[in-house]
Amino acid sequence: MDRPEERLALIECFERDGRPGRTVDVHAWPLTLGRALSNHVVVDDAYVAPRHACIEPDAQGRLRLAVLKTANGVLVDGRRHAAGTSCELPPDGATLQLGQTRLRLRLPGETLAPEKPLPAAAALATPWLLALALLALALAELALGLDPGADLTAWLPVLVGLPAAVAGWCALWALLSKVFQHRFDFAGHLRIALPWLLALQLVDALLPQLAAALAWPWLWRLTAPLQVLLFALWLRQHLAHVLPAYRRTVGAAVAVVTLAGSAISLSLIHRATDSYSRAPYMSTLPLPAVRLAGTEPPSVLVQDMAGLAEPLAARAKKAREEDDDDSAGDDE
Repeated sequence: MDRPEERLALIECFERDGRPGRTVDVHAWPLTLGRALSNHVVVDDAYVAPRHACIEPDAQGRLRLAVLKTANGVLVDGRRHAAGTSCELPPDGATLQLGQTRLRLRLPGETLAPEKPLPAAAALATPWLLALALLALALAELALGLDPGADLTAWLPVLVGLPAAVAGWCALWALLSKVFQHRFDFAGHLRIALPWLLALQLVDALLPQLAAALAWPWLWRLTAPLQVLLFALWLRQHLAHVLPAYRRTVGAAVAVVTLAGSAISLSLIHRATDSYSRAPYMSTLPLPAVRLAGTEPPSVLVQDMAGLAEPLAARAKKAREEDDDDSAGDDE
């Protein structure tokens, strides 16, 4: 059935979650936008002028946007245009922002993205495979640390606690999706959480052992920063899934928080150890059979220990001075 009127364009109004909401068909030019009821497109936004902007073709038939009497101007594809100015609109449409309201102008000349395929059966099975791999890795780590003959209760923190923690984590993010996107997207956040959690588990399980096997202490020191980076990227993906229209803002906020938290953590470690990384513990040493690095003669150990004399003497002196200060304070 033919449409009763030719559609020259379509205006899509974005909701706060970044998805298109109501639409307005355009059947004639010019088209006015603003808060007043006399406009063709009424924008209910306190930061929009009564008659904010106007779209109409010029003498050559190209669409132009004129910014009318407004203090806030108009953003056209991210570029601001002040009151009294005009700009040519792209032939395939543009994204407009009036006040705090985002609109999309769709024109007949736009190039549509390809149709997205529905999730295949293999894609639906992927979360289950990731969950099994995560549980198997956690159980393997626990088995290496348990004493022989441990009863079933020693396995409960992984068998019950890990699935419950993952479910609770995804449920909290799904509640945020319900608030901002009006849908409880538990499955979507589960698909995000499982691969990142598995990556964190692999880094924690493999890098310390590999560093000890190869005698590469820098690889051990890389474990904690890599885990922080992975967690920050994981958090960013959850937030971007909740707020898809604010990906840049989300990325900047996560980066700032990560840098600030890392700086505080490094300061506390340096204050406690006089170093920006803690020394590896004996529990990270692998079995002798998987030791890949060569052995060092005893003279190397003696030489390395000789270099500790001066730092240890300095720390002992500092500790005595602090004790003297505390004693003097108590006497007063």
